[in-house]
Amino acid sequence: MTGNPLLDLLVLAIPAALAALWWTGSRAHELAIGHARQACQQRQLQFLDQSVALSRMRPGRTRRGSGCFKREYRFEFTSAGEFRDEASVTMLGHTLLNVWFPYTRDSEGNRIYVH
Repeated sequence: MTGNPLLDLLVLAIPAALAALWWTGSRAHELAIGHARQACQQRQLQFLDQSVALSRMRPGRTRRGSGCFKREYRFEFTSAGEFRDEASVTMLGHTLLNVWFPYTRDSEGNRIYVH
């Protein structure tokens, strides 16, 4: 290749690392869509656009101490079809950490906002 072993290693390692990042990110994205859809169904909400968008990604650690990425995805939902509200799904690697909705409903159907 270039004759410099360190440069040859970088030429091979950087594309491999980017491919691995894309591969694990696409799986986490698919899982986040499934978790968002399921959370909306459980709360009798409509999951809009059938998609989530990555809003934040940072390094994290699993319970075993191995490194992974903590990803936060945003998605939109509606309860009555009038308003588009936003919620989030947080994934640690391929494991669900939480699904957060900005409000819950009381027994009369009124919104109770969570802060």
